[in-house]
Amino acid sequence: MSVSTPLGRALSIIPVALAAVLALTSCGAPASENAQPSDGGFPLTISSCGRDVRFERPPARVVTVGSIAAPLIAAAGAADRIVTRTFETAPFPGEYAPALTHAEMITPTADLAREQIIARTPDLVVSFEGAAIKPEDLSTAGIPLLVTRGYCKNAAGTYDDIFADIALYGRLFGTAKQADDTVSALRGRVSTVADKHRPGTPTRPAAALILSRDGATLSAYGSTSTVHTQMGMLGLDNIFGDVAKRNFEASTETLIARNPEVIIALTQGDQTPDSVRQALRNRPELASLSAIRDDRIIAVPFGYTGPGPVAVEGLEVLSAKLGALR
Repeated sequence: MSVSTPLGRALSIIPVALAAVLALTSCGAPASENAQPSDGGFPLTISSCGRDVRFERPPARVVTVGSIAAPLIAAAGAADRIVTRTFETAPFPGEYAPALTHAEMITPTADLAREQIIARTPDLVVSFEGAAIKPEDLSTAGIPLLVTRGYCKNAAGTYDDIFADIALYGRLFGTAKQADDTVSALRGRVSTVADKHRPGTPTRPAAALILSRDGATLSAYGSTSTVHTQMGMLGLDNIFGDVAKRNFEASTETLIARNPEVIIALTQGDQTPDSVRQALRNRPELASLSAIRDDRIIAVPFGYTGPGPVAVEGLEVLSAKLGALR
């Protein structure tokens, strides 16, 4: 499913057959091309953002980097394999939080160093593209690294990618049945929300914005972000939908010219919904925006819009908050 797919078909192309979901690897290529399991399922080769990673057996000790990896693995039924979580600058595992409390949480605002990772003796690191630790940093220690598909450079920001990652991790960790059940339930929840916002109803111009933790930089989300997909499902027209990027520094001039009626403000760190709303109102150059003038600012944690399973809960929350504005 691409972000340009008409909304009426947005969910219909999510694979209906579970086997089709399980046939995907971590960057969307067919398993017949990138994963060649033996009769027992292993060895298994996975293409992670175009890089082949081979596993001889299911990983037992995992270090996750970033806010998305741990909930994805938990959704696949393998939360108990996670020993350490790091660099969760906006930790928000949503409904998966209870399953992750056992894992060590360390250095929320920075990556673990190579030596710190090796000291925890993981047999897998799950991270994102752009992290400080690269696959080659760990390869000499025999530790494989996977990148969650939603953070690959060519990611499209779709629920297809989220569901396929959950299925993939279920296959990798030997928890396929639980992963399958999770995908089925999440798909149903997304469909329920999408059914409330069918094509043909009027759309409202909207922007998804995030303030840096120091309040100095205002960034927006483009057409390859999960929040862009969410906006389309909710009957909102992303004013930055013509920008083929996940996140970028927002142009104040463009923001004013396109004048969103709704702003989705994403909080991170110690920001609160009230503090972010007030920070936007305190910018005199934005005072003319319809969303600010008419108090149509929906503020939610960043985790609700990341490329992971918490984005399903986020879609439900955004739908309810949007309905309250009408």
